[in-house]
Amino acid sequence: MKLADLAQRTGASTAALKFWIREGLLPPGELRNQTTAVYGERHVDRVALIQTMRSEFDAPIAQIREIAAMIDAPGTDPLEVMQACQLIATGLRDVDGIEEKYLEQVDEMIRRAGWPEIRSIAARALAGALAASAGVGFAYDTDQLVQYAGALDPLAQRDIGAIHPDAGLDVLARALLVASAAQNRVFAAMNQLAHTSIAVSRMSR
Repeated sequence: MKLADLAQRTGASTAALKFWIREGLLPPGELRNQTTAVYGERHVDRVALIQTMRSEFDAPIAQIREIAAMIDAPGTDPLEVMQACQLIATGLRDVDGIEEKYLEQVDEMIRRAGWPEIRSIAARALAGALAASAGVGFAYDTDQLVQYAGALDPLAQRDIGAIHPDAGLDVLARALLVASAAQNRVFAAMNQLAHTSIAVSRMSR
């Protein structure tokens, strides 16, 4: 398809598409001759990812370029893309300088949950969140974390199982962004509802 067809297919303006190509977010089309380039499904998927990052997460161009470069790099591990998208969707951060005791607490929880023992970006983000929570007087013990892990494990199994194994990285990234953000809102609301319900029950005794 030509650029005008790509614009019609995705709802993006041709000006936006040209801008994204210049900025390195969208790969150039395949040249058929000196004046004509054609675009395929890969471009459709990338435009959908860019539109989601812009509209749903207000992501700056630099952040979108970083995700695009990761996806386009040869041999990229899908796990890297997944973790980068999770950080964007949840607002968590992979920070340096976390106290070792929080990293060790997460390691212990992972062992007890039966999960792969790696210090992933998600594990470091959790350690950072635990440190921040403890800093404001609300510390979690490892038993609590193991309980959370036990509750979340079957949900995560279902979510990961729903992702088509042959999906391209653009499709994977967009799906993870949307799903992670949606789940984050639902989990936060469920947690609030649980606390409200228990408080009401206790006050009515």
